Amino acid sequence: MKKFHLIFLAISLCMILTRFSSAQDQEEGMFRAVSITPGIGFEFFSRTITWDDGLYTSKLKSAFFTFNTEFEFGKGFFINAILGYAMPGSSYNELTFRELPISVELDVGTIKGYLAGAEIKKSLIYAKDLRVDVLGQFFYYMGTKKEWEIPDLIEDGTVEGDPSWMRASIGPVFTYRGFDSFYPYLYLNFNKLWGNFKMVQTIQDLTGSEDKKISGASSFSATLGSIFNLTEVFAIKAEGNFIPQGDRVDFGFTVRMMYSF
Repeated sequence: MKKFHLIFLAISLCMILTRFSSAQDQEEGMFRAVSITPGIGFEFFSRTITWDDGLYTSKLKSAFFTFNTEFEFGKGFFINAILGYAMPGSSYNELTFRELPISVELDVGTIKGYLAGAEIKKSLIYAKDLRVDVLGQFFYYMGTKKEWEIPDLIEDGTVEGDPSWMRASIGPVFTYRGFDSFYPYLYLNFNKLWGNFKMVQTIQDLTGSEDKKISGASSFSATLGSIFNLTEVFAIKAEGNFIPQGDRVDFGFTVRMMYSF
């Protein structure tokens, strides 16, 4: 139930902020048109995570199909609600559980799940060809429980995995607006990922469980992207995300198709 409470909290936050903005407009006695931009998209990322108090590292890889609806209010204030489905899912290979009756190292492919989140953006500076915004993002991922059989046992045995994680980022967005229909941008941000993977093992009458805390190995991220306005109402947004990690760089990308009305 805790997972559903967190998703409900994220959706409620979007609704509260929307109501707050509307109330603020009414107090000022001004009418402002609200621009609504729904869209569909795809996101993939491969990120280094740490576990067992930072002693070990492995890769978290996720792919999502998403649906989003962005609301633009007066004075450059944006709220974007996002829902997604992990397909084919998220992989946690090499994550190891040693406190179970029999230790388990994950190498089981992907686990499907659901994504809920919100983006809030506020414009700060308008120059001739430069726009500076501040952007905050929060996402919650709830994996579906998945069960596997334990091989090479005399008795029947299974393990059940139940992953969840959260991701939050905040920072400035620098957008160059010198072109007519092509707007490149740079998003520099503090980017934090943390979560939990619960594993339950059952071998006949013997049962054990272990909660593995996971965390992103790095918290600095740089995103390079662009918005392509194909028509007055239809646009494509594409971006690549880079997270330096030691002598390596974690990578992800997002593509969204948006329709304004």
